Amino acid sequence: MADLQRRDPTPDTPATEDSGRWRLSMSSILSLSFGSLIAAALLLVLGFTIVGATRNTVNLLRERAELGISLIAKEVDTHLQAAGNQASFVADMIESGRIDVADRDRLATLMFGAMAADPAIGAIAFVFPDGEAEVVDRLADPARHYRAQLGSDPLVRRGLRYGRSNVRPVWLPPAYRPDIERTILTLERPIRRNGEFLGVLASVVSVGSLSERLKTAFGTLGSNVFVLYGKDRVLAHSLMATGYPGLTVETPLPPVAGFEDPVLAAMWDSASIRPLRIDLDPPLQGHAAEIDGADHVFVYRKIESYTAVPIYAGAHFRSAVVAGELERLRDAIIVGIAAIAASILLAVFIGRRLSRPVMRLSAAARLIGQMNLDDIRELPPSRVRELDQQSSAFNAMNGALRWFQAYVPRALVRQLLSAGNLAGLESDRRNVTVMFTDIAGYSTISEGKSATEIAALLNRHFSILTEEIEAEGGTVDKFIGDSVMAFWGAPEKQKDRAVHACRAALAIRSRIAADNDQRAAAGEPPVRVRIGIQSGEATAGNIGSRSRLNYTVIGDTVNIAQRLEQLGKQVSPDDEVAIVVGAATAADAGAAFAFEPVGEMAVKGRTAPVEVYRLLSTED
Repeated sequence: MADLQRRDPTPDTPATEDSGRWRLSMSSILSLSFGSLIAAALLLVLGFTIVGATRNTVNLLRERAELGISLIAKEVDTHLQAAGNQASFVADMIESGRIDVADRDRLATLMFGAMAADPAIGAIAFVFPDGEAEVVDRLADPARHYRAQLGSDPLVRRGLRYGRSNVRPVWLPPAYRPDIERTILTLERPIRRNGEFLGVLASVVSVGSLSERLKTAFGTLGSNVFVLYGKDRVLAHSLMATGYPGLTVETPLPPVAGFEDPVLAAMWDSASIRPLRIDLDPPLQGHAAEIDGADHVFVYRKIESYTAVPIYAGAHFRSAVVAGELERLRDAIIVGIAAIAASILLAVFIGRRLSRPVMRLSAAARLIGQMNLDDIRELPPSRVRELDQQSSAFNAMNGALRWFQAYVPRALVRQLLSAGNLAGLESDRRNVTVMFTDIAGYSTISEGKSATEIAALLNRHFSILTEEIEAEGGTVDKFIGDSVMAFWGAPEKQKDRAVHACRAALAIRSRIAADNDQRAAAGEPPVRVRIGIQSGEATAGNIGSRSRLNYTVIGDTVNIAQRLEQLGKQVSPDDEVAIVVGAATAADAGAAFAFEPVGEMAVKGRTAPVEVYRLLSTED
């Protein structure tokens, strides 16, 4: 079993030749070379970095502010324009006569389509001059269509009065809806056809949806993004995405002072406000403030194209401006030193990476010397041409050795490597245990099968036998048609040879039974096997010619093992796997197994009968 165990793939440290001679490793030379070159280059770059540090910091902050606020303002424009665009679409359909407001169902379908076109719109309503309204609404879940008499609603009456005397759309101030516990912004558009006043179209946007849109679009800024209605009310903020406590009809928007974002709440605190140290291009505005001992920067932009009260879209963040030149110089020096240290580490890393393929090849070559081919991983390709050619050549050699290993038993190859020459395997007498197996009724099983199907059947069968024999330390000597010959005790001496052989036979019986279950499920006939085992002396050694040798065992023990396998026809004609052993094997295996004596039987080639036993099971 020892030669079947995997060995540690880490190679031993090779003996140092000419140890009195001082030398550097390849990785050390490469590390020193790369490290000195990179360090010199970084020192040169460090000077330019110190000079441009202040300018780059200021420019970066200004560009970040300008870009960020522009994007926030664009999001606000996009959100509010959605209501205007869809209101214009519906109005054009009515005013052109393509939709008759008297056809309430078609009117509702049109408004549903306009609302579905943009998720920013929470509701659309058409209010007739008498105050009756057709409403499509998704502010509450699920979306719905209903008719309502809204003539008593102050906002509706105000909208109708405005619509009778005006033609331009108008944004109403934010209003709190107690029925859905939300604050909304409403765009009202008067509708006329041929000068006749037909009613007012209202497009509603939820303040919460605007907050959710900003939260999603600027998740990296988190709660720093805000939209103000005037300077004293918060219109949109991530804290308002799912509602905000304390809102009422009288207070539809939370005041800035006392807002749950403490930095935003102190935005207009005159005692802490001071000028911003960077110049912003209009229409951007900004100021700094010291809040709770920390410097904060507010950057914002006024939007006046919608409501009568101006809207401010902005963001706040901690100040990133460095206090003075000494701090900039200190930071630059620290960064430079860190970069030089990192360059040395990088040089060491590169040196080791370049030397790694050579070390990997050395370790793999050592494993080949030990014939541990299963532990060898394929050498990866390299971008260095010579190393890549080396890896390709080695992988090709390793592949050839794996094929060689498939044809020659591993134990025999390791014995050859240990002996160093063929003299180490000279023929001698050994105590061995020999096993023969054969497929019963093979001709019937293979009848009508193609060559490919027969090869697949035998390969599957031989794989089962080989795995179990080698698992017990046996050597598969040869495949003879549908038969296998294996032995224990050569080329390396083994204790408990008969025990290992019997264990292998019982393991084969178990595997064959499981395999036959699979064959039966696939509609294939079962495979029945005969096994013969005999222990005794045999001649073990190299048998053959100068050009072709085969290490095997020969003698009377081998012949009897083969005859015992054939006796399985008589001893166990109905067994799925018949295991017949000789008296010497039964005696050597001892009480660990259950044997059934069959008696003395005549075997071909011997005048004296042979005492025969059936192997039933283990006694464990």
